[in-house]
Amino acid sequence: MKRSRGRIFIHHDGALGDVLLSLPCVRHIRESASAVHVAARNEIAGFLLTAGAVDEISSSDSALFGPLYSDSPDEPVKRFLSSFDGAYVFTVNAASTLCGNMRNLVRGTKTIVTIPPQGYSVHISKYRLDQCGFTPEEATDAEMLRVPDALNKWANDLLDKYGFSQGRDLLIAIHPGSGGKRKCWPLHHYKALIKMLMKESRFFVVVFSGPAEDRKTKYLLSGLEMHRERIIHLHNEPLVRVASLIARSDFYLGNDSGISHLAGIMKCRGIVLFGPTDPALWRPLGESLEVLRFATGELSCSVSEESIFRNISSFFPIY
Repeated sequence: MKRSRGRIFIHHDGALGDVLLSLPCVRHIRESASAVHVAARNEIAGFLLTAGAVDEISSSDSALFGPLYSDSPDEPVKRFLSSFDGAYVFTVNAASTLCGNMRNLVRGTKTIVTIPPQGYSVHISKYRLDQCGFTPEEATDAEMLRVPDALNKWANDLLDKYGFSQGRDLLIAIHPGSGGKRKCWPLHHYKALIKMLMKESRFFVVVFSGPAEDRKTKYLLSGLEMHRERIIHLHNEPLVRVASLIARSDFYLGNDSGISHLAGIMKCRGIVLFGPTDPALWRPLGESLEVLRFATGELSCSVSEESIFRNISSFFPIY
């Protein structure tokens, strides 16, 4: 496709999962632009650049953009934005001061509302594509991220260090956390499942935890690693490294979280567990992850560790 729209600025200050659900829009924007600059949360922006999704980045938390939230944008941000030929703002509030300033400073700015109205039943990526003016047929096509060779080497070296053997072991990536407790399959189920996996010598487990996890979760996961072989617990690992291990994994399991959206983008087969959120709207992009829904009560959960273990094992029959 001919690139004729010049340099495009995208402002997207959402969390990881929210940004990844906008990647089909970013891909379409980039196809017709000479360059795409994304302002996003610092680590997310860095990941998008490393993974080849965008051409330039800045942090949405930068002091440069602070005046856009006031009634009087200053000269530095005006000069910065004057170098762009168009802009997109991904936001929950199209009437915000930020959006108004962007429309005044960059001709043809489009505001993309990230949360649909109540009763909307189509996937979020298609809702956003429609606002961008693109056809939604390729909304699940997310082939725009790559893991650089250096990170692939880092992942292989780490696994080698822990005794993982290519061709013998199967790598299971697990992320038991999420940005909201109600979105999480109960932690004791993850603990029981990991213990079941460790009873079979063919499984090797890498577990991720991040800043959203509480002390109890981090303590439990670290304890599992300490007392068992063939398990790695990585806490607050840089996003690019998490991506390299997920891309390297044979199976992924996690809640409705940004890391699960990353697994979907990386086309890792596996299971994503949804609680109160509607997966018809919010499931990860791609077709590699199976969605299971759980409902919790005080004493029970509709999805058991035994059923998940059987599901995982079914992917890897013993001959």
